[in-house]
Amino acid sequence: MTHLRKSLTWRDGFAIALVIPNGLLLTVGYGIGAIGAWTAIALWVGGAVIGLLQNMLFAETAAMFPGKSGGVSRYAAEGWKRYFAPLGAIAAYGYWIGWSFSIAVNAAAIGALVTAQWFPDAPEVALPGGHAVGAAELIGVAAVFAAWACNYFGARLTARASKITSGIVLCGLVVVVAAPFLNGHSWHVSRLTWYHGDSWLTLIVWFYVTAWTTYGTEICASFAPEYKDTVRDTAKALRATSLLSLVLFFVVPLAMVGSVGEDAIREDPVGAFALAFEQALGGFSSLGVLILVASMFLGMVSTTADGGRALYGLARERMTVRQLDHLNRWGVPGRALTLDAVLNSAILLLLGEPLSILIASNFGYLVAVVLAVSAFLLLRKDRPDWPRPIRRGRIWIPIAWAVLVIDVVVVAVGVTHPSLAGQGGPKDTLIAVGILLLSVVLYVHRRVVQDKERIAWRIETPALPEPETEPDSEQDPTQVPSSSADGPAGRSHV
Repeated sequence: MTHLRKSLTWRDGFAIALVIPNGLLLTVGYGIGAIGAWTAIALWVGGAVIGLLQNMLFAETAAMFPGKSGGVSRYAAEGWKRYFAPLGAIAAYGYWIGWSFSIAVNAAAIGALVTAQWFPDAPEVALPGGHAVGAAELIGVAAVFAAWACNYFGARLTARASKITSGIVLCGLVVVVAAPFLNGHSWHVSRLTWYHGDSWLTLIVWFYVTAWTTYGTEICASFAPEYKDTVRDTAKALRATSLLSLVLFFVVPLAMVGSVGEDAIREDPVGAFALAFEQALGGFSSLGVLILVASMFLGMVSTTADGGRALYGLARERMTVRQLDHLNRWGVPGRALTLDAVLNSAILLLLGEPLSILIASNFGYLVAVVLAVSAFLLLRKDRPDWPRPIRRGRIWIPIAWAVLVIDVVVVAVGVTHPSLAGQGGPKDTLIAVGILLLSVVLYVHRRVVQDKERIAWRIETPALPEPETEPDSEQDPTQVPSSSADGPAGRSHV
């Protein structure tokens, strides 16, 4: 099989992208405990607004390259390859790491929650290095491969699993949000406070830490080649998930903090949602834990799907090892998905909860976003006549510049001052840079060792797409000066 199956609708993409509540529930407790509820809500809503604006830009680039797998990192590669082609590998690898390594953290959280709730006395086995493996780690590994199975056997199965799980999570969110307001005695605005510090850098660093969560709705773009109507479905999925994110990042923390208070959330940041659920119903703590576990599992299903496609897109453009350029009989990148599962299981078993690596990987993700936003501007300049079924008006040029400047400032401050978030330091910065440098090593290995050719530092791009090029075909992008994408020449619209 040479191309991804077109089997999804925008509703399927929307269901897969309902990883949003998971990211919120993982970060809400830490953010509120550090900078206060009102400040955290303001940062999350601001990030969701920027994410919405970025998605409007990404909808145009997705429609330009309807056969390209890999999401925003692929658009970054298209925009930058005529200037410095290895940036495409850096964007895609950073994007993959940013999504992929959250799988291990979700799995570790699931294992810890389940063990604490139902198996508190389970034994552990000490490993060399001081790390112990017990029921929590084994449950986490089982969750990793359950998420793998939901993806390996086709995108439709991924969408169905996401719909079922997201339905459970959304029901729990409705209870947590509605119950405190229906019961006037349990919610009070005085429980929400503002940031009392005097450093604006701290707020920027927290924006950096949570940006993967607030920007994560762009995951819908990764499935563009698999939508039945690439242009319409991609745009609708991006818009719908962005608007949902904007609502959730306001009402969920507002309801939770007003109900249980900042002190309780600060004491148990991971279990804050379960605590709010228990208080909303006057009990049923086990049910709250189950919903929280379902939310984290939904995040694992979505991130496994996205990370696998990012790796596959890299291999298709000959920017990483050729073994990952493969689709299984169900039309999904099975080898890339399996690599994700094995790698995250190893991290979970050997290193424990990889929080420092996750923080460092956020740098790669945001670098990919910066390159993708700048690619929108470069493509407008370099390929003005390229078919754009979705074409944003002129006002979107200054909007893109404004978003780009904000993203660059956030990345620069976040990667140089991670300790202001209460965790991280120079080691995390070195890990972040090392992850991206590894992508260049793999790029060189593919070109020099596997393909036995000279490295293409710059790749010329055509003014128009070549006709009748199969999406994600075997065409070599370094030998033929084309993007290998046939954007439909339909009429442009705002």
